[in-house]
Amino acid sequence: MLNNLNTHRNYLHTIPEIALNEFKTAEYIREVLDKEKIEYHCVGTSTVAFIPGESDQCIAFRADIDALPLTEESTNPFKSKTPGMMHACGHDGHTAMLLTFIQEIKLLISKGTKLKKSLVFIFQAGEEGAGGARFIVADEYYKSKNIEAIYALHVYPEIKVGEFAVKSGFVSLQNINLDIVLTGKGCHGAQPHKGIDSILIGAKLVEAYQSIKSRNIPSYEHFLLTIGAFHAGTVRNIIPGTVNMLGTIRLENISLIPFIQERMEHINKGFELAFDVKIDMKFQPFYPPVVNDSNLFEKALKALKDKKVFTDISLSGSEDFSFYSQNGTPGLLALVGIRDEEKGHVCALHNNRFDFENEALIHGVEFFKNLLQENNAI
Repeated sequence: MLNNLNTHRNYLHTIPEIALNEFKTAEYIREVLDKEKIEYHCVGTSTVAFIPGESDQCIAFRADIDALPLTEESTNPFKSKTPGMMHACGHDGHTAMLLTFIQEIKLLISKGTKLKKSLVFIFQAGEEGAGGARFIVADEYYKSKNIEAIYALHVYPEIKVGEFAVKSGFVSLQNINLDIVLTGKGCHGAQPHKGIDSILIGAKLVEAYQSIKSRNIPSYEHFLLTIGAFHAGTVRNIIPGTVNMLGTIRLENISLIPFIQERMEHINKGFELAFDVKIDMKFQPFYPPVVNDSNLFEKALKALKDKKVFTDISLSGSEDFSFYSQNGTPGLLALVGIRDEEKGHVCALHNNRFDFENEALIHGVEFFKNLLQENNAI
């Protein structure tokens, strides 16, 4: 098993590709599937593989395949060969686990194991901000499969190798994308009275948005608002006429969305009246929350009976795995530990020094294998 994990993960780590442009990655995945004589269907750079069983009832497993626009800082011999891109979220590990899992199933079948249910394997493009799962669930091939449960694993550097985190209910948050353009009036930096300072007003606007959390949302609600990009001006002595901001909101309670949008619009309107500016905002709810099915949670605990399991850990970010459950399909996203302080693998996800040992992935593949039994698939 480790040899397969090494082969897959080490190579995939050298060829990171960003969302919906994973052409080399998809080619590699399909070459492995061809070698294993596995049926598959292409959805752009995503690949949906299928192993038939005695029943048309299907258990599905998903791995995301895209990377991030980061420059890797690593001494590993298999570090990224693509400038400005790296697998900083572990998707190379997810893909390696799923490919190895398929090979393990083929090995079981060759030894006489019968599949009572059919299996679907999703190698999904574009998880990082592109919502690639949407294109899978809308595809006719995927919809033709009688999927009764879908599982996914995410590597997690906050817990140690061999440990897992899985819970029932909310695992990740709803995200809302914010695109904001504030237009004032440009002028010479030495004559600010002749313009409308978009930078000054924009800074105050960012501060005002933060009052939503502190003064309008109950303290027990999980709510975050972040402005992550603030772009204005090009030179030191000109006050620019426009500020462009990009932001994100993360929350668990989706019933708050209309109120939050209204509150932001009221703040914008107040700033327009107070400062004689124009504010255009795109308020775009995107990834829904991931909500783990309670029955699948119980099966996961049984599959992890010999492991240390945390049942109170959630992701503070968002995950497009949520789209697979929008049509009522029960789903479960679990976290597999990769933290190894002795080897220095302690960096957070989306860090350009993020890394882990391939041996940590063995526990993920074993978890998937155990889930076959818990779902009466073998």
